[in-house]
Amino acid sequence: MQEQIDRLERDITLLSRALAFPETPSLATRVRSRIELERRRPAPASTWQLAVTAIAAAAVALAFVAGVFSPARDAVADLFDRINIFETAEVPTDLTREISGTQVSLDEAKARLGLPLLLPGDAATVEPDRVLLQDFHSVKAAVLFYRHSDGTPYALFETNAPVGKGLPIAGKGVLSSSQAHSVRGLGDEAYWLTGLRIVQYYDSSGAVIRDSVRATEANTLLWSANGRVFRIEGNLMQGEAIAIAKSLR
Repeated sequence: MQEQIDRLERDITLLSRALAFPETPSLATRVRSRIELERRRPAPASTWQLAVTAIAAAAVALAFVAGVFSPARDAVADLFDRINIFETAEVPTDLTREISGTQVSLDEAKARLGLPLLLPGDAATVEPDRVLLQDFHSVKAAVLFYRHSDGTPYALFETNAPVGKGLPIAGKGVLSSSQAHSVRGLGDEAYWLTGLRIVQYYDSSGAVIRDSVRATEANTLLWSANGRVFRIEGNLMQGEAIAIAKSLR
C-alpha cells in the first residue's frame, strides 16, 4: 500500500507542474484525504475541493495505467460526458501515443457502433485507408483514417458517447485558453485543441477505462452534433479540419 501511495505522490508531483491549478500546500495529504473520503458519500464540494479532486483524479488515472488502481470519477471537469482531455507538459514514458483498436471494415464498424458513420467529402479517397474499432464495452468509437486532399493524414473519431458537460477553459483545471479555443458555427459545441494532451474515456460508472488512455499532440477538432461526439486528429490547420467536419455526410 505504501508503494502505491509513493507512486501516486510522484504522479501528483508530475501533474501539478503540468496542470493549470493554483499552488497548494501539502497536496499529497489532501489527495490521500480525498481518496479516503471517496469511501463515504461526499457532501457537496466547494470550488477549491473540485480543483484538488481534479488533480487527484488525473493522477490516479496515470497511476492506473501503471497498474495501481482507478477510483470512480467525482466532479472531474471533462469535455463531454465520457471523454476527458487534459493539458500536460510531459507524460510517462510508457504511455502510448498510438491509436489502438481492432481493424474492421466500414460495415462492421457501423454495425458494432450501432450508429451510422458519417464520411468526409473533402478527402483524397472516398474509402478510408483503414478503420479501427475501439470497443471499451459501454463506450465505443470508430476511427477512420483518411488523407486530406493535400495528402495530410488524419483520424476521424465517431463515438457513441453522449454529449455531456462541455469544455472548462483556464481556471477550471483541464485546458488552458492558449491550447483550447471555442469554434463557432460547427455543430452544437466545438473546440480546437493544440499542444500535448492526455486523452481518456470513462465507463458508465465514472471509472477511467485503462486501455483508452493515450497521449497526443496532434491538432484536434472536437465537437458535438445531434447528440453525438466527433473528433478529428491530425497535422491539419484549423480551417482544414473545420471544412472536413462540415463535409461529413
